Amino acid sequence: MKYARLLFFMITTGATVSNFAQEKSIETQFNGYLKYMQTLAFAAESDLEVNNLLHNRLNFSFYSTGGSKFVAQIRNRILYGASVKSIPNYGESINEYDGILPFEFLIADTENVVISSIIDRCYYQYANEKLQLRIGRQRINWGINTTWNPNDVFNSYNIYDFDYEEREGADAVRLTLFPNYMSSFDIAYKFTGDWKTDIVAAMYKFNTWNYDIQLLAGKFQEKAVLGTGWAGNLKTMGFKGELSYFHAINETDNSNISATTSFDYSLKNGTYLLATYLYNSSGTNDIIDPSNAIFEIPNAENLMPAEHNTMVQASYAVSPIFNTSLATVYSFGINSLSTIPSLTFSVMTNLDLDIIGQFFWQEMTTAPFQNIGNGIYWRFKWSF
Repeated sequence: MKYARLLFFMITTGATVSNFAQEKSIETQFNGYLKYMQTLAFAAESDLEVNNLLHNRLNFSFYSTGGSKFVAQIRNRILYGASVKSIPNYGESINEYDGILPFEFLIADTENVVISSIIDRCYYQYANEKLQLRIGRQRINWGINTTWNPNDVFNSYNIYDFDYEEREGADAVRLTLFPNYMSSFDIAYKFTGDWKTDIVAAMYKFNTWNYDIQLLAGKFQEKAVLGTGWAGNLKTMGFKGELSYFHAINETDNSNISATTSFDYSLKNGTYLLATYLYNSSGTNDIIDPSNAIFEIPNAENLMPAEHNTMVQASYAVSPIFNTSLATVYSFGINSLSTIPSLTFSVMTNLDLDIIGQFFWQEMTTAPFQNIGNGIYWRFKWSF
């Protein structure tokens, strides 16, 4: 069944790309970036660990006057340092992808260096005033809230993974209809190679009372999902939120609610303030192992391991070329705290320097609340 889905997907994509190739007046666009990031990881009772990452992205777009577009984007990484040497099968773990298209290439996987190349965008698009059709590996972003996104059923992400701004793509077919300029209807199918983990959902978006509203329904892996989201203002303060209800298709007592809301406000001096809350009905209120608390891979149903979670953030532009930010995440019950300070410098045109910290505290079953790990990252990014 997995290969039947792959064959169907590739035949459909091949036919649409063939039609695109026959169109005239094709224009091209190319851009990307090159980043170098060094990570200094340390804890109270362990040695300093140093990791290095060379990260390159190449973005290609081909447009035609007939409304067609073909997009291909490639993520190339060279990793070396402590994690490569100490973590078993490290190359395979960072090269895994939740899809059916064979677009992941592990070029080198040794004890000293890992080289990975992944095509995380590769799709054909046709669009006119009334519809947009996309076939291939693409980003389907249904989130409307600022931090956590229970409506983003196709591609959730870890809030601590700041170095992958584009986020993972989905091997999917997606059709968007535009009844009028104030509304849209979206339906998408994500192929994973197994019906049990495939995702299919529809979303309707509209605007009323100066609020953007969205409603969704579908199948999320082995559960049915219903959800809603909104974005608007309470006087001068931004107000957003999302709620999704998940219920096992073949079980009567297996359900979960994931809900989040946020408020943001900009002061006259340019300071930006954000406060957000996440509720996970299947989350725990008990002390748990810290590795599960921080590094568990999230999805739309379980974005954080605790039942109640908050994040507050403040950012301030000191000058047009220097920006500062501080975020704090706290999970109640499990008593987990993390702080994320960051500095961003525009060194010159198209060249930025980021200095980011991630510091974690956790209460454990065998020890009181204490610092359990830290990371300091400095990163150069050259865009072209």
